Amino acid sequence: MSDPASAPSRDGRAPLVDPQLARYLAEHPAPAAAADALIRDGQGRILLVDPVYKDGWDLPGGMAEDEEPASALVRELGEELGLTVEVGRLLAVDSVPATVYGRTILAFVYAGHLPGDHAPSALVPQDGEIRSARFLPEREALELLPPLLRRRVAAALAAERGSHTAVLRDGHRPPPHRRDYYALLPAPMMAATVLVTDTSGRVLVLDPSYKDHLDLPGGMVEADESPAQAAARELAEELGLTVPVGRLLAVDTSSAAAARHGRAVTCMIFAAPPLAPAQAGQLTFPDGEIRAAYWMSRDEAARRLPARLAARVAAGLDALATGGVIHLERGEPTAPPAELTVRERATQARAAMVDRLTADGVLTDPDLRRALLAVRREVLLPRCYVRRPTAAGQPRAWQLLDGADHRDRDEWLAWIHDGDSVLIQHRGEPLDAAERGQIVTGGGFTGMSTGMTTAVEGLQTLGLTAGDRVLESGTGPGLVTAALCEILGDTAVTTIEADPHLAEAARERLARLGHRPRVVRGDGLAGRPGERFDAVLLSFAVRGLPPALLEQLADGGRLLAPITTGAVGWPAQAMVRRTGDTLAAVLRPVASGHRPGLGVDLVTAPDRMPDGPVTVRPSRLAPPEEAGFWLAVGHLLPGLVRVAGAERLSLYAPAEESCAIVRSDGGSSVVERIGPRNIWAEVESVHARWTQAGRPDHYRLDLTDPAVQRVDGGTGAHPLTWRLPRRLAPAAVAS
Repeated sequence: MSDPASAPSRDGRAPLVDPQLARYLAEHPAPAAAADALIRDGQGRILLVDPVYKDGWDLPGGMAEDEEPASALVRELGEELGLTVEVGRLLAVDSVPATVYGRTILAFVYAGHLPGDHAPSALVPQDGEIRSARFLPEREALELLPPLLRRRVAAALAAERGSHTAVLRDGHRPPPHRRDYYALLPAPMMAATVLVTDTSGRVLVLDPSYKDHLDLPGGMVEADESPAQAAARELAEELGLTVPVGRLLAVDTSSAAAARHGRAVTCMIFAAPPLAPAQAGQLTFPDGEIRAAYWMSRDEAARRLPARLAARVAAGLDALATGGVIHLERGEPTAPPAELTVRERATQARAAMVDRLTADGVLTDPDLRRALLAVRREVLLPRCYVRRPTAAGQPRAWQLLDGADHRDRDEWLAWIHDGDSVLIQHRGEPLDAAERGQIVTGGGFTGMSTGMTTAVEGLQTLGLTAGDRVLESGTGPGLVTAALCEILGDTAVTTIEADPHLAEAARERLARLGHRPRVVRGDGLAGRPGERFDAVLLSFAVRGLPPALLEQLADGGRLLAPITTGAVGWPAQAMVRRTGDTLAAVLRPVASGHRPGLGVDLVTAPDRMPDGPVTVRPSRLAPPEEAGFWLAVGHLLPGLVRVAGAERLSLYAPAEESCAIVRSDGGSSVVERIGPRNIWAEVESVHARWTQAGRPDHYRLDLTDPAVQRVDGGTGAHPLTWRLPRRLAPAAVAS
């Protein structure tokens, strides 16, 4: 043995240890050391050898000479079996007293890893010390070993499945302290995966540098953290994302992983809030483990991910939709899916509706998306009226569906999640007064929800932020109210409803969802005198902006109001902002509008064309498509109705029993006129004025005097101008 005292340090300047101490250690008696290897083949079997120099089977290895145990193991395996082995972690240390072999021995058992899969026939004894070598199943191998070695190998096997090193005395484990006992318990490995989606519902898939396949965000759980904490840490390390980890979606368990990793694996799949476009497009890879990240649809992820990971994506998305937790075993559900409850079906339908709004580009705000996913429409819309076909010449008819009745349930769920306006009250009736299946004709609906596209666009236009106080005028069934509560909190929301039945039903149903905003029965046009709000939202259309609501805008506040001419076909929206004492407002056309509020006479198209002679004439004006032009027509030519969905442009003046039906003829048009009013000539005149004004697509609204609301649009010396009519006096309704 060389003298450690003379061994230079790594920098060559001084000995590694004190020379006197080195001489003492070199002369000190020490236990003998043996090093064995626990080696498995590709089938998980254990390698045993039959030595010539002792009875019974043994692990491959031998005694250490002037070397450390791991080096001795490499040497022995090469000499005895011609094997090149990678020495892994230390599995067991067994102190054998001198009473057994005449000298104390420290027996080390290491994990040994072969390069590739070695069949028993490939093991050839090299030095005559080994008769044979065989790979054997665990149980058979343990039965062949002598008792002392059997106990040692059993402890090493337990350590291999755990995360510890077995410390033995003569093959026995000393009685452990309680803390040691729990630390030594073998347990499945724990992994945490995060299902990260964006506001379009796509799933985040990663390309890791250390794997040969795509993967999901996440990693192994460390000893001092919970699975959710591990998930959050992995998001930060892999992607630079600091986002809250949401609820548990699925658990995937598997004992089959023990064949590859030595231990079973349990993977917890968590949700994360959908990433906004800015977050989704600015992912970073701080720790260098990720090469690239991709956003994939469910179908694309199923094609490109390994089957086990694709199953986790599918389970996670299903759990997001149903609100449950799915248990998988090796990627397969542990039980066939049970029939979904009404709540689960409604959750799926709601998620599909939100996904449609997102895919269509309507819904872009992640906070609003989360709110809409949380609002249980089936609670707020337990009954609804649906249109039924009628014979030609018969009045239109609607039938009442009741979601509590199994005969209506499928159609009811589809209808309330379709995204269109839902009719809930006929002629001011109590909401539970009518019997299921009741048929009503001729319209007369006084309670309904706002169409989802219109509601989403309005809420996003308001730009709500934490701390805003909001006033909603027109509660209806409370769908928008519930979304506002989800975004801002209940105490920030005041909603006003004139109809007593709607107000009381909304208050009770919102409470069932856990929301308790201030629900006021009163005049929505009067608001709450003496109070100030950061945002005011009207859920019904008005002819002019209510001065009382303008007065209640706080500094920096916004008011959004649907504007109607009283006729179908010209929807518009006014956006007002207050800065100090100044009100700035813009009037824009929109694709769909709201039902006019009480007190506004609604002009609709007749069921059939007026009688009378038909006059046909050409026109140089082809039917314009610009919404800004038709907004001006609706206000400058009162009493006109445009028929939606007609094959040809159809304009009616019901009061004069007149109509104009226009078809395009290249760059011009042909007009069919019936009745005394020359509708198309008036349209041509407005078009000329609109063109002179610079073809405006929106209009300014002067609110210097809220009682005189003047609209003008365009540039130059010929702007289009008109005034919004003064609103009707509010109905007296007790609060």
